[in-house]
Amino acid sequence: MCSKIIEALSSDPLVIKIVSFDTKIRAHYTENLFLDIFYNEETNRYDFALIYNDKRVLGWDNAPHHRQVSTHPHHKHEFEVLYESDFKGDITSDIHKVLTYIKIFIKQHRIGED
Repeated sequence: MCSKIIEALSSDPLVIKIVSFDTKIRAHYTENLFLDIFYNEETNRYDFALIYNDKRVLGWDNAPHHRQVSTHPHHKHEFEVLYESDFKGDITSDIHKVLTYIKIFIKQHRIGED
């Protein structure tokens, strides 16, 4: 499964470097903007976190702690606001959604231009 994630990241022209650790994959957009991806194939737990200047500005995960969200356990964090998510835990399709949304997010918020 990690190979599909790395393949998707490698095809994104905004990603300048990909580093794989034991428990996560990190895709660098700039020196201070990167995407951390955690995925456990056994439990199907995932967490995508876009980090800018050491702070999560965007993320998706399926930790079961936000029961008020109608798409529980799937949810999205944008800055400090919680949203519903259309993710279903299919990492192969979800990674493409993440990359598309990140492109829009970066442009909209002008993040990583410094």
